[in-house]
Amino acid sequence: MVFKENESACGTNSKGDVIVTLEITSAGGINIEVTSKVLPKYGESIRKSVGEILAEFKITNANVHVEDFGALDFAIRARTEGAIKRNAFYKEGKR
Repeated sequence: MVFKENESACGTNSKGDVIVTLEITSAGGINIEVTSKVLPKYGESIRKSVGEILAEFKITNANVHVEDFGALDFAIRARTEGAIKRNAFYKEGKR
């Protein structure tokens, strides 16, 4: 997968893991899209966890895609943080 400068990802498609893809934008707020077999039951919890990590890093404009494969909350949070730290725009302070 090829990413633009403002995009990054973290995670695998293994059972019990999650892939978080992050695109930091200059406007538009936070948009979190979740794909999961357990979306009806845990979708809001996943969105809340991702949103909290973005807020911790003071990211106010981003598109996030979360592809869940049965990950627990700590894994979702860790993968979100990993995607943030891999993002070139975040490293350059363009958040």
